[in-house]
Amino acid sequence: MKKTDSEQELLREFAEFIAAAPIDPSKELDEAVLRRVAKDLRLAPWTIFAKLTLVEVAAGLVTLTICPQFGLGFGSHNQFLHQLHAATSPATFYLLCGALFVTLGAVIGGLVLTGPEIRTISQTRNLYFAGYSLLAYGLLVTLGPEVFVASSLTWVVGALLGNVLGYGAVTRLRQSLLCR
Repeated sequence: MKKTDSEQELLREFAEFIAAAPIDPSKELDEAVLRRVAKDLRLAPWTIFAKLTLVEVAAGLVTLTICPQFGLGFGSHNQFLHQLHAATSPATFYLLCGALFVTLGAVIGGLVLTGPEIRTISQTRNLYFAGYSLLAYGLLVTLGPEVFVASSLTWVVGALLGNVLGYGAVTRLRQSLLCR
């Protein structure tokens, strides 16, 4: 399109465009466009899970500044958390820690993913959350200096609940707000 100086010239160029004879694209171009659209419509779940994992790991690292997990953390000594640990049963404490550790990542993940990405992983998201929770637990247990494996296994349950509930709440909220 030529550079226009006035609205009248713009209208004249548009009229020329409308009056011009249609030009069919080449078969190669047509097929290339169709392949591109098909590829864009079929999102690869592994790329979505990689994006979600990146968000979850980053958020998990942020939560380690507030609440150390199995003795692994980046923040200073938190007297409140130590008193909470002493006042509750180990199972309850680890359940809450697991939920806290992953909920922020699940919530942010639910906000960061696009609608088509959410729909693509909707059938397998809970399996992903279970796998991520087990992987995070294993990594924290391996890197952390203190752990009581039997009592801390409830951490995985808390992490799974935090993921499922946090992600589910945000995606449902997004859906209800977008459907208005």
